Amino acid sequence: MIELVRHLAAVCAIGLGLAVPAWADEPLHGQVIGVVGGDIITLVDVRQREHQLRLAFIDAPAPGQPFADEAQSALSAMVLGRQVTAQIRGRDRDGITLVEVVEPHGHIVNLELVRRGLAWRDYFDEQNHPDREQYQAALSKAQRARQGLWSQDRVEAPRDFRARVSQYTRWWLYAVAGLACFTLLGLVFSIYEKRISAWLERQDEITKASAEAYRQARIQAEAEQAERDRTREIANQEMDRLAAERRRRELA
Repeated sequence: MIELVRHLAAVCAIGLGLAVPAWADEPLHGQVIGVVGGDIITLVDVRQREHQLRLAFIDAPAPGQPFADEAQSALSAMVLGRQVTAQIRGRDRDGITLVEVVEPHGHIVNLELVRRGLAWRDYFDEQNHPDREQYQAALSKAQRARQGLWSQDRVEAPRDFRARVSQYTRWWLYAVAGLACFTLLGLVFSIYEKRISAWLERQDEITKASAEAYRQARIQAEAEQAERDRTREIANQEMDRLAAERRRRELA
């Protein structure tokens, strides 16, 4: 019975451990010393360690996209140079820590950017249901009020914009590489043009010489064949003459 209780306790402990969210780390407290775009900050904690953090649950406009500057300005105004609390919410595919940032007045910066229409609401599977509803409500309110991003007639998601720019950049690089290859070939040809021309002339002379040699050989072969045919004809005539002479002697 005691062993059964121990096993049950162990199973419960494992279950509770699995139930703890992946972001159950201690929050970071410190000063924001840098802002990149509308969703990345650099924070120095109380131990003077620097952390590069990405705002969780949102996707701010990419550089070159409408309202990208406005999103960065709004984020800077809320956190740059200020003491904030960063609640860790996981890590992205690049290994950057995802956080929810609480500014000195107690507002959640991530949510505030969505509310102002300066960021998309980015889905995250491990986000708690109440938080999802909160972000969705802020997004819907910004859309109805046509704030920020939603004031445009056509809105493109930052991830789609980045993918499109990446594709255009890739094709541009291919075009540049192709042009560079053609230019290099042209340069090589210009440098070795005389050598190539001389080589082509030599090849042409060799081809002509081979053709002439073949023609002479063919003429020689035809002459020899004609001589053989003439010799054979003379021989046949002589044999016919001898045969006729033999028949006359036999008849005589």
